[in-house]
Formats: sequence, C-alpha cells, structure tokens
Amino acid sequence: MAVEVRRFAAPFGAEVAGVDLSAPLDEAARATLREALLRHHIPGPDPGTSVRGQALTPEGVLAASRAFGERLESHLFARYHHPATPLIVVLSNRVDPTTGKPEGIADAGSFWHSDNSYNQAPARATLLYAVEVPDQGGDTLFADMVAACRALPGALRARIQGRVAVHNYAHTPRAIFASGEVTAPPDARHPVVRRVPGTGDDAIYVNPAYTVRIEGLDEADSRALLDELTAHCLSERFRLRYQWRRGDVVVWDNAAVMHSATTKGLDPSRHRTLWRTIISGEPTL
Repeated sequence: MAVEVRRFAAPFGAEVAGVDLSAPLDEAARATLREALLRHHIPGPDPGTSVRGQALTPEGVLAASRAFGERLESHLFARYHHPATPLIVVLSNRVDPTTGKPEGIADAGSFWHSDNSYNQAPARATLLYAVEVPDQGGDTLFADMVAACRALPGALRARIQGRVAVHNYAHTPRAIFASGEVTAPPDARHPVVRRVPGTGDDAIYVNPAYTVRIEGLDEADSRALLDELTAHCLSERFRLRYQWRRGDVVVWDNAAVMHSATTKGLDPSRHRTLWRTIISGEPTL
C-alpha cells in the first residue's frame, strides 16, 4: 500500500495511511512523514487497515520517533520513565493497585504549552503512542501558532516583532517542584516570533505555562501583552481537538503548534495511557 497523506477536516493536521511503524521504514516513507510534519504540523500515522492503528513495542516507538529526528531526549520526571528506556516517558492516570503510586504523569500537561520551551534548545517535535484510551474524554487540544501569527493585527505584530521572551519550567506551579524532586532548568530565552525549522514560516512562540515575561517591558505591560497574545492564539479558528483511538501515533511540530491535554478532568475510572518521546531541537537564538 502506498503512503498517503490525508488532511484532517480541520484547520490543520493530517492522517498518514499506508504506514506500518512496527516494521523498518524505508527512506521514501521517512521523507513522506517528515514532509507531512512540515506541511500539516500534526501528522498522525495510521496503517489504514485497522481502526485501532499501530501495535508498537518501546523499541518501535523509538524507531518511529527517529523518522523525524535522530536525537531523542529524556524527560526530567525520571520516576515516570518507561522501564525499558528513559527516552520514553509514561503519561497515565492509572494507579498501581499494589503500591498506590501513579503509573505515569497523571495530569499530562493539562494546560496550554509548547514542549520544552523552557530549554535553550526546545523540543523539535513530540510523538505520542496511545497504549489505552477511555471510551470518552482524554482528548488533546492543539492551536496553530503559524496561522495565529499570520492573522495578527498589524499593530500587535509591530509590538512583538524582534522581542524576546523568557521561559521557565516552574512558571506553572506543580507539586514535584515544591517537593524538590525535580529542579527546573535555568531561564531560557526565545524570540516571541520564531521561524519554524524546515519551512521558514513565522510562528508565535509564547505559551501560558512556561513563558514568564517579555524582555524590555515592565511586569504589567509584559503580562498584558502575553495575555493579549494568548487570547488571540486560542481563538477557535486556530484550534483542533484530537480524539484518541488505541494504537494511534501522533506527532506534532512544537515550533508551529501549542497544545493542552484534558486529562485533569478525566473520570479516574476511565484510563488513558500514552508513551511519549521528544525529538530534540536546536537553540532559537
């Protein structure tokens, strides 16, 4: 079956059919996947022969991730690394019935963010593999930051052009920071408008979770401008809701989109477990 890219019936995103990620990918298939990521921001590979999609081992998830970039990186929350490899972090609201401990990161980023924007070299792309999904709930929301940038009013675009923002992982308080188990990296600096690698498109690169302030503005003006940008970027016209199926593999471009999980409000009796990898990026400044 030939590899086929089908656009979502949504403002952005695409499904890739005819790909079996449990088997080695030839260079033509890898090139198609990379091109789909650049063109559509979110390609979701699916073999096209089963509604339940892929059946991957941890090694298969790593191999699929490397189709988008050879360098992968581990998550700071070491206690949630997959037993087979630190390059996979487990996102799950399941609790081990024997120990009473969480089996993965339960809230899974239920706030708008761009993965690893708190690093000087932020994540290039993120891959999620759906091990189990509930019969309802647990969707992932996305916002197209390229389209949002193109639609900026001229006056607002002029106010942010050339500006730099500061990002920090602990900007959104979480218990794991308060406990001292994880120490947030030092502040990272990124352009408020950055170029998307591979396309040259401009994208707004701030997010409510990790962006602390805009340099050169006082606290009140910085907060007001960030709030204005966030409200603009989260307009419904730039958004996509992805409803998971077991076996789905979804990849997105962190320079081009912002995302949010919805698992914080998921009924605890409904379980969602995903395996996540991060494809490394390069410094923006």
